[in-house]
Amino acid sequence: MSDAAQPETPLFAEFTPPTHEAWVAAAVASLKGKPLGKLTHLTYEGIPIAPLLDAAATAEFPAMVPGQSPYRRGTSSEVNLSQPWLIAQPLAGSEPHQLNEQLQHDLAQGQTAVTWPIDSHFTAAAIRTVLTNVNLADVPLFIPCQHGLPPLVALAAAYPEDLARLRGGLLHDPIAGLAETGHEPLEAMYEATAVLTRWSLENAPHLHTVAVMPALYRECGGHAVQEIGLMLATAVHHIRQFQQRGLNINQIGPRLLVMFGLDSDFFMTIAKLRAARSVWAQMIAAFGGDEAAQKLTIHARTSESNKSGLDPHVNLLRTTTETFAAALGGADSIELTPFDAPQRTPNDFSRRIARNVQIILQDEVNLAQLLDPAGGSYVVEYLTEELAQRGWAWFQEIEAAGGVVAALQAGMIQEQIGETAVARQTDLATRQAIMVGTNMYPNVGEKPLPQPDPQGVPLTQTEKRDPKPALVELASAGPINQMARAIAAAEAGATLAQLNEALFAGAEMVAVEQLRPFRAAAPFVQLRHWADEYAKGQGHPPQIFLANMGPLRQHKARADFTRSFFEVGGFELIDSEGFDSPQAAASAALESGAKAVVICSTDETYPEIVPPLVQGIKAKQPNTVIILAGYPKDQVEAHKATGIDAFIHLGADCLALNQWLQEKTGR
Repeated sequence: MSDAAQPETPLFAEFTPPTHEAWVAAAVASLKGKPLGKLTHLTYEGIPIAPLLDAAATAEFPAMVPGQSPYRRGTSSEVNLSQPWLIAQPLAGSEPHQLNEQLQHDLAQGQTAVTWPIDSHFTAAAIRTVLTNVNLADVPLFIPCQHGLPPLVALAAAYPEDLARLRGGLLHDPIAGLAETGHEPLEAMYEATAVLTRWSLENAPHLHTVAVMPALYRECGGHAVQEIGLMLATAVHHIRQFQQRGLNINQIGPRLLVMFGLDSDFFMTIAKLRAARSVWAQMIAAFGGDEAAQKLTIHARTSESNKSGLDPHVNLLRTTTETFAAALGGADSIELTPFDAPQRTPNDFSRRIARNVQIILQDEVNLAQLLDPAGGSYVVEYLTEELAQRGWAWFQEIEAAGGVVAALQAGMIQEQIGETAVARQTDLATRQAIMVGTNMYPNVGEKPLPQPDPQGVPLTQTEKRDPKPALVELASAGPINQMARAIAAAEAGATLAQLNEALFAGAEMVAVEQLRPFRAAAPFVQLRHWADEYAKGQGHPPQIFLANMGPLRQHKARADFTRSFFEVGGFELIDSEGFDSPQAAASAALESGAKAVVICSTDETYPEIVPPLVQGIKAKQPNTVIILAGYPKDQVEAHKATGIDAFIHLGADCLALNQWLQEKTGR
């Protein structure tokens, strides 16, 4: 072969690239004449998802600013292998020495940051105990707190020499707190947070002192557009409040941290984080912020709203999916809640598994070596632009209503999020949305996870000092000397709760309608709890007899569907071979002692089977509930007249029918 350079032939050059129209034609042909639009569905955000997405789909959406939207693909143009996203696992417990042991162990096993909701009864001394032998320069702290000042004050009293090295952030959002509790002293909180931010610029320059927490709205059932719009509206309110108190945008911007909730909508979660960076930069730029202020820092946390205490090991899969999406979306720190959190305080095993999910994604999947790995995907780019456009529009609606506080006071935000929560619950009830182990494929005979031994009494004071004089001085302090007096009170032994009371007692409150947490599994957990209590009293779960009619091929599909449908409610299904006659089926049903019977066969055989079978049962046990598997529309009224009490089928309200049947059988 000649050594001369051979012309390169593009891979697959012999094939003609298919056009969009060709793809559509092929898809329509596979649908046997049905329109392609039948396969398009709307997300909770109102975004249409077509079955085919290509470059044409993304070309229709102009960027919000000329060229590529800023920071959509990340806040850096280079991979930083030495500092991938922070593994910010939660620290749980109330005994300082045990917390210190837990923290040191987890850090030695690969955790790189810590999320710690500090007990309100802790003092500076207790905090020092927890952080003994922990290098604050190497371990960023993320501190969820209702009011931002007390935790940092306590840290300042415990580690005055280390504050300049302190990294992480206070997960404190006055607006989210108002929506969550229904009442907050907003003016006093912004005054204190402005003091804290101004003080930290000199003393703790690497710490985020205030958060924007759209995660709350996801936990209440909201969707991605609502999260992004409320992120912008809240940030704008924060910025204006701090500007009124003498801070400028380039001081404020880098101090803000955004906390997003993660859920199982994989592509939507990736797109949400990418879109958030883009619109955040545009919003900060509108205030005149520089490049550093425009770079959004994202702390991502796996959601509680879609986790279940039923079949809790499935939560492992949910949190893995959510964490994978957060990593692909470019989160700066990720907090993965252990799988057993809905049932108990996480133990060593569950914390280890949660931590290792992130380590595997970094070290084995090598996601830390990639910049925007989802970039270029048609569906991700399409969703990113849709979320950016729709989130910005929702933000403008909130601004037109007078801003986020006015919108909360008017109930506008609560109404919108409430509607989304209802839609989510309806989809779960009818099993249009699936929670494995909860409303589909239940783990029959499941036992609760063993509970850990209770921890010791939390440490609140290590020195016999009276903080009351210092607290009295703090209560009367003005903005100029508030921080110094707060630190003095903490040094005197004041708890976080005492600091909080001294700072905010008597402050004027703003009140709004409280947002309610959305827990997808909650009504199904109640079903199973009642079934467990029934079993304790009766010696067996509530029972349903399957009246399977005819050969296996005639009844199996509907018998399997019935089993899945009612095991969700904790019912025990008494199976049977296919009966040759209605009389034999009725006799077996009565002999079983079950209070409910489901007839399983085909629509074609029901007119002949149902009347004698129902009559044979109700003649002797008139209170027996009889249900038909299927919904033959032209037969429904006749079957009701015969004595059929209910029908189960695809699209039926699984939750409501299980609740109804529990009431009929002894609830």
